[in-house]
Amino acid sequence: MGRQEKLLKKLLSQPKDFTFSELTVLLGRMGYSLSSVGKTSGSRIRFENEEGDYIHYKDYVGSVEFSEEDAVFHGKVIGIKSLLSFEGDSVSALIEDFRSAVDEYLEFCAEKGKTPERPFKGSFNVRVEADLHRKAAMAAAARGISLNMLVEDAIKQAVGS
Repeated sequence: MGRQEKLLKKLLSQPKDFTFSELTVLLGRMGYSLSSVGKTSGSRIRFENEEGDYIHYKDYVGSVEFSEEDAVFHGKVIGIKSLLSFEGDSVSALIEDFRSAVDEYLEFCAEKGKTPERPFKGSFNVRVEADLHRKAAMAAAARGISLNMLVEDAIKQAVGS
């Protein structure tokens, strides 16, 4: 059994002595690296990989961050307006709380007769300066495509799709 497998087995057993250093080694071997951009510098740390993996459950996506100061993993559901946050002192606890948050949200919506928000439904509003809007509309017209198609193409190029 290699080092990665040993660390993963140890982590999944939810030990009280799993160190941040061990977590960094394990996630590094799984393709993740520490991010020090923006809000993640200081005592809040984020691990990222090329695909930007998040946790997923019932078509909902949750961010994952770690607060060194509080010694807790935390995150929120992204792609919806409602604030659904979750936390845990272990990976297992974080995932369990994420799933509970989603289930509780769906139950709340059902009880209230409200349609739950769908994340990433394929449409969103973009606010830009008027001059940029004009230039984009003119560029789209010159190419014989809609403004939506121009924006979609630009997003695809930015995210590598």
